[in-house]
Amino acid sequence: MRLKWSIDQLYFYLVCFVMLITIIIGITGLVRAGIDIIVPVPDTTFGKPVREFGPVTGGGDKSQLPAEIIESEIIKQEEYNSQRERNNVFNQAMLQILRGLAQLAVAFPVYLYHWRKIPQLDGA
Repeated sequence: MRLKWSIDQLYFYLVCFVMLITIIIGITGLVRAGIDIIVPVPDTTFGKPVREFGPVTGGGDKSQLPAEIIESEIIKQEEYNSQRERNNVFNQAMLQILRGLAQLAVAFPVYLYHWRKIPQLDGA
C-alpha cells in the first residue's frame, strides 16, 4: 500500500504539526509561569550592597555617620531590593502567562481549522 500525498495534504498536516508544537510551548509557558507565581525564586544577589569596602562619601573618605545608622540603612536597602525583586519575578510570570495565552489564542483555532479540513481533502 503506497501513500499518495498531495501538496494540500502536506500543507495541512505541516500546519497542524507546527500549531501543535506552538500549543505545547504555550501550555509549558503557562505551567512555568504558574510555578513562578506559586513558588517565586528571586535572585539573591540582585541589588546587594557591598559591605567589604564600607560606606564612603563622594571623596572616597569614610562616612562620619554612626555605624548603627549605616547598618539600619543597609538593612532597609536589602528589604527594598528584596521586595523589588519579588515584584519583578511576579511581573515576569504574569508576562509569561499573557504570552502563553496569546500563543494558545492564536494556535488553537488555526490548528482546529486545519485539522478539520484534512478529511475533506481525502474526498477531493
